[in-house]
Amino acid sequence: MRSFVAHLEALFLALAFGSLVFGLLARLVGVRRVWPFFLLAGVFLALALWAGLE
Repeated sequence: MRSFVAHLEALFLALAFGSLVFGLLARLVGVRRVWPFFLLAGVFLALALWAGLE
């Protein structure tokens, strides 16, 4: 569990990157509303910054 908490920032950054890529791929396929994916990427990025500052 200590290892999980120690790498929490990296986990949130990976989730933010994955959400961003998924949103871009969805847009390329033709999905019109992809803003939730970009919003989720922003939330994960904010959580990563919060975990890094803690």
